[in-house]
Amino acid sequence: MLYRYEAIDTEGRTAEGTAEAGSPADARALLRDRGLIATEVAPLRTGRPRGTWIGLSGRRLDLVAGAVRHLALLLKTGVPLGQALSVLGQQSADRDFRTALEDVAARVREGAEVGEALGVHARYFPPLLVEGFRAGVEAGDLPRVLLDLSAYYARQKKLRDRVVSAVTYPALMSAVGVLVLVFLLAFVVPKVTAILLEQERALPWPTEVLLAVSGFLSAWGWALLPAGALAALVGARLLSRGRGRKLRDRALLGSPLVGSLLRKQVVARWAGTMSTLLASGLPVAQALRAAKGSAGNALLEEDLEAVEQAIVEGSSLSAALGRSRFLPPSLGLVAGVGEESGDLAGALREVAEAYTDEVEVAATRLTDLLNPALIVVLGVVVGFIVAAILLPITDFSNVR
Repeated sequence: MLYRYEAIDTEGRTAEGTAEAGSPADARALLRDRGLIATEVAPLRTGRPRGTWIGLSGRRLDLVAGAVRHLALLLKTGVPLGQALSVLGQQSADRDFRTALEDVAARVREGAEVGEALGVHARYFPPLLVEGFRAGVEAGDLPRVLLDLSAYYARQKKLRDRVVSAVTYPALMSAVGVLVLVFLLAFVVPKVTAILLEQERALPWPTEVLLAVSGFLSAWGWALLPAGALAALVGARLLSRGRGRKLRDRALLGSPLVGSLLRKQVVARWAGTMSTLLASGLPVAQALRAAKGSAGNALLEEDLEAVEQAIVEGSSLSAALGRSRFLPPSLGLVAGVGEESGDLAGALREVAEAYTDEVEVAATRLTDLLNPALIVVLGVVVGFIVAAILLPITDFSNVR
């Protein structure tokens, strides 16, 4: 097992790195043999492998994209791979990423295959990146492949950020609006309407509805928050795997507002991934297998399995894509043109760029539509609350 350590040498200087041992005690003994006194020894968490960059958070995605780009530049100047990885590790400001890079560098210097060394740290180096490294090494043109991978990650990060920004503001506005309404109904409305209840008169139906909702929140509000949080956690877990994931993805793609945007994003992401892998020298079937998880959608992944099987059985990519139930028919036509011209990677890159532009337009339209719609909805709800309070006050004034 791999352990991360912090230690002090005989001269009082601090040192950190990784050591492979059977237990923490064995790791400490190994460090003592090296003349180091361990101050901290902990298992190195490598995380579960993820299919693509989707498994990387925004921060880790930036780290990996920058590291891949700088590694390509170092290799182009003639720096050996192991030394280049060490240099990147020393320059990284992120402690865990630095440890991962140093461990990969150590394994490479010891003769390990670079793909195998990267695969140990799937938290930072997903299979897509590992396959790209292997293809670059086999082709003897690793710097070019790494530059392509860096550009790919940068494009995908931009694409994801655009979609996230399109839905973040409406979601945040909705959450704040709900919290404000709950506060009004649970704490403010009961105090204001207490005077109305003392009059013992018949109340208008909007006021009755408001009082019923306010009373429910006042009585059960303490239970709603933990119950909602628990339901959200359980629901998220159930919808992240197996049949639940398929149901979630089908519902999202079928939703009237964001379905079209998400479908365009999925196609752009997959086409860009395939283009990058094919440009690095991977065969079509192997690239399909590595790019299958890039969609981030269970329905497309299931569809791509059939495409991969058709490729293995001798079909062309264009014919297999033409039978896809998920991907647009035009994708098969473009792939056919790419196969005839001998530039399938370039054809798929153009598809990815075209769909990325469509995502930009769709995201802008979605934001322009949702923002005023939310304002109108919140305005109607607040107006109902105000009317429910003012109507009985007006009636009482007229009676008097």
